[in-house]
Amino acid sequence: MAVLIELLDLLERGEVTDAKELSRLLPGKNCGMCGFKSCEDLAAHALSDPQIIKRCIHLIEHEIKLVQPIRRMEAPTWKDILDREYDFILDQFDDEPGPREHILLGNPANMEKLKIKKGDMLFGRPAMSVGCPVTHCGVVMEEPDYFNGALVWCITGPMGARENGREIGFYHILAYEGMVIQSQNKIEFGRRYNFLPRYCMLQARHSGLINMMIKTEQGYRVRLEGISLG
Repeated sequence: MAVLIELLDLLERGEVTDAKELSRLLPGKNCGMCGFKSCEDLAAHALSDPQIIKRCIHLIEHEIKLVQPIRRMEAPTWKDILDREYDFILDQFDDEPGPREHILLGNPANMEKLKIKKGDMLFGRPAMSVGCPVTHCGVVMEEPDYFNGALVWCITGPMGARENGREIGFYHILAYEGMVIQSQNKIEFGRRYNFLPRYCMLQARHSGLINMMIKTEQGYRVRLEGISLG
């Protein structure tokens, strides 16, 4: 396994041009913590964007210490727009445009009908199960799961969707992924929490159960399922 700085050097000089060859230099854990399904998938994307290799937490932790970017954060009030308390703020990952949502289209057949692919700008409303009144706009971060009609996108502002967005209609929120950096309560696996996504336009608390968590230098990387509002 090559060290991170060596991998970046090889990629930037164009000495590695094959995803399988590059994946053999990675830890091979296929843990998914980089946001991709496998090391080979990460390698394929790193060929066109070398800096994305830094997402591999195993290279970062065991081979080289990277200086984490400083986040400027206001002290939370710990109350949402309706004066209800929440436990933590869910932040986006440093190199992504917004919080990650795992969603299921209300009509999964629309996935194939719209020919949705990674990089597409979409908009829709999480009316099913959550009942959010706000239309969400975002960019697809991974190749969609056509079999289940599911996709992973990062929620962004509405400007991009006004010009290039396509409507997906109503959808279910399956999960949120992000970083817990500011919290007023202890973070524990398997516990349900009230939380506030950092850039939630409604500024209303959400509820979700943590079913994945990894401690990092910045805080906890978490995945929450069973999402509801209020």
